[in-house]
Amino acid sequence: MTYEQEMSAGHTCLAARDWIAAYHHFQTAHDLGHPVRSQRLAAHRAALEAAYHARHLGRFVYQVVFLGFASITSRDAKQRQ
Repeated sequence: MTYEQEMSAGHTCLAARDWIAAYHHFQTAHDLGHPVRSQRLAAHRAALEAAYHARHLGRFVYQVVFLGFASITSRDAKQRQ
């Protein structure tokens, strides 16, 4: 599947309240979209939402940390250019 297909599948799962499946789709989308900064950050935000709705503290904290890290490193890379 492509990044777009995984994100779409994740959002379909969110709408169906299948938080765990949504999280896994967003993680796969993250892996597929990792080379593209905006896609990587969008996948982290979507996975964060799924983790929140699933009330899965470990996954929620993981996404907060890595979303913050990705945002900071993205900003640093942009400033160096």
